[in-house]
Amino acid sequence: MGCKQFPSTLQLSIWLILQVGLVAYSQTKSTLANLEGQHRSIDTLLDVGPYKLHVKIIPGRGAPILLEAGGGDAATVWNGLTQPLADITQAPIITYDRMGLGKSTKSKDYVPIDQEVTGLATTLSKLGFTGPKMLVAHSLGSFYSILYSQQYPNQVKAIVFIDANLPSFFTEEHLQQMNASESFRQTIQLIRQHPLPTHIPVLDLVAEKTLFEGSPNDKRWKNCHLDFVASSPQRKYLLAYECGHYIFFSNRQLVLNAIVTQYAQHVAPTAKAALLERGYAQQQQASNEDRRNLMKYWHSVDDLNEWGYSLLKQQETTKAIEVFQLNVALHPDNANTYDSLGDAYLKADQKGLAIENYKKALQLNPKNEHARKVLETLER
Repeated sequence: MGCKQFPSTLQLSIWLILQVGLVAYSQTKSTLANLEGQHRSIDTLLDVGPYKLHVKIIPGRGAPILLEAGGGDAATVWNGLTQPLADITQAPIITYDRMGLGKSTKSKDYVPIDQEVTGLATTLSKLGFTGPKMLVAHSLGSFYSILYSQQYPNQVKAIVFIDANLPSFFTEEHLQQMNASESFRQTIQLIRQHPLPTHIPVLDLVAEKTLFEGSPNDKRWKNCHLDFVASSPQRKYLLAYECGHYIFFSNRQLVLNAIVTQYAQHVAPTAKAALLERGYAQQQQASNEDRRNLMKYWHSVDDLNEWGYSLLKQQETTKAIEVFQLNVALHPDNANTYDSLGDAYLKADQKGLAIENYKKALQLNPKNEHARKVLETLER
């Protein structure tokens, strides 16, 4: 009977290395499969019970960014932001149409906002996005982000508010002024009962030109945001100068920078440097593109027209005529240039020249109702 041979130390070491390697390979393969499943490009309707949600995802890696549109807006409102945001952060970018908006279906029965948020969470879970994420919310979308953060506080790394609705603004007096529906009142009450957790970092971007400009509510809107930020050291306030409610239309680059900066605070230090570098490169390109568009605009029909009318408002009629004459010389086939020159001549009480230019405007554009009406008055 032969002696039983035991593996040598070297053979045992090799065997262990192979086994560990196989396990590691298996785990890596499984992880990659999960990542591919989570970050594949998606444009689909998902069933969440009494309705279906339309979801669009630009694939990426890392914590996703979920964009929540304002009241009455479909996900397409974000079209100018999503691709540059994906290019800079390289994160999955998620947009969706809320119930009854865009391509999402309606429910036959009333669905309160907290159930809508649960439906959103169900949708994200089906897509594999159950981990940490960053939220971006505009206007009424802030209510959905607040409730989502309250229900799933460990899933929200940071938030960017864009001229967001805050429950403190909607006092009983204001609700009466706006003739608020019972469902909206219930929403406000629910948000007040479930405030945004103070540990979540928030960058609060507020429009200088609010929806209430010229009324006492303008200052009250801004004060509510200042109070909101003051209630937690994790919150920061940023006023978007010369911007209206849709700040991402007025100043897209400001909003992009705000989101990227906030996102960069919550990634690994090694990834942060590369992310900010991509952001800087995008900003340079965008600035160059803006400059090119500005050069196209200078001496365009619209630019000269705007300049001429601003001179008319300043009672600089002679100078306005010269600008409008230049516009006609540069754009002789554009009806609007003659129409504007006619307005300037009319203000200078040169009716004969005004009639001549209004007629030319009608010749180039028979549908020019302004020129037609002024001509009828002058010829009478």
